[in-house]
Amino acid sequence: MKTHKTPVPFKWPFPPTPKAGNPRGPRATKRAAPSPGPLNRKGGLADVVMVIFWGASIPGLMWLGAAGGF
Repeated sequence: MKTHKTPVPFKWPFPPTPKAGNPRGPRATKRAAPSPGPLNRKGGLADVVMVIFWGASIPGLMWLGAAGGF
């Protein structure tokens, strides 16, 4: 079995390295979205409560379905 080697412009699966300078000019640069900032205690507690509720609702719904003869 022969394998064909085709020239690849970059090392797959990694993207090619960006070239220096912007060919479209300084106004064509993309800006990154601002980060939401660090997580505070209130936000972390809300996440934990949401995960507990979600984790309890799935077995609860399955139990209700089994009890209902689904």
